Amino acid sequence: MIIHFLAPAPHWQRRDGGRVIASGQGRPPADATAPLIIAVPGEAVALHWLDLPELAPAQAAAAARLLLGEALGEADPHIAVAPGTGPRAVAVVARSAMAGWLAELAGAGLAPSALVPEPLLLPAPAAGFAVLDAGNRIVARAASAGFAAEPDLAAAMIGDAPTTPADFAMPDPVPLNLLSGDYAPVSRWQPPPGLLRRLGLIAAALAGLWLAGDVAALVQARRAASAADDQAQAIAATLLPAGADEPLAALTALARQRGADGGLGALAGPVADAIAARPGAALASVRYTPAGGLVAGVAGGAGEAQALAQALAAAGLKASAGPTRATADGSDTPVTVAR
Repeated sequence: MIIHFLAPAPHWQRRDGGRVIASGQGRPPADATAPLIIAVPGEAVALHWLDLPELAPAQAAAAARLLLGEALGEADPHIAVAPGTGPRAVAVVARSAMAGWLAELAGAGLAPSALVPEPLLLPAPAAGFAVLDAGNRIVARAASAGFAAEPDLAAAMIGDAPTTPADFAMPDPVPLNLLSGDYAPVSRWQPPPGLLRRLGLIAAALAGLWLAGDVAALVQARRAASAADDQAQAIAATLLPAGADEPLAALTALARQRGADGGLGALAGPVADAIAARPGAALASVRYTPAGGLVAGVAGGAGEAQALAQALAAAGLKASAGPTRATADGSDTPVTVAR
């Protein structure tokens, strides 16, 4: 952990537990592996102790603002509340000070984990004040007070209370972090290790199920179409002399020869051509009566049936698609065709 003090002049300490293992003047060295704690000057932060219930940070800050009321030095200061419940530290700092510190740190390429008022880095004494004498300034901490000031002003504020010499330490956890509310860092959510792989496997499984369902539906539709075609071929074969190579085509030709162009012969050809022109459509069933015309059951969905009806209408036939019904092998949409 690195603590970077902004006052009286920038300096830093690298700590391992309670020990200072390195220190220096100016800005601390860049180290992405060590949390960077910024100790902000106590003169710029007003510390209060308020008895608050356990609340979310935003609610705790709002409650503190109400309780402090006229004690606030400006209309809209930044307020941060120490975690926990019961009497605890509340820091009040001008937003201009926060903006200045953060701009200074960003300009130096420093990304702090926390901004802590430096009086809170002193141990809280059982009685009186813990005092750090830095020559031209005094940093003091009591059980329910904390400040930094010039020696004469600090002496007046301490009065007759007993004092104990102290030095900075780094409590664990951080006693109060000014990087809250409007100044809280925006963190990007990172997925737990292995989550992306698990989501990928789930997506692949779902895609496989969807594809398997589509393939199964396609196979069923093709099977129904093949069965209907076989049925039509068998019916045609019973009506024609043995040896006909293409019974359905021969039946159409025979109908034309017998003057039935206004019946099945005039309808079967355009229907067969229109279905062949649409790979997504298939013939699921076929019925014909002279009064009702040709009714072609189309496998492939209502859209394919409607497209077939439009193609037949463009060929000069009367065609209309009926309601789609589910079948054991998929769906069947009747398309009625007449002259």
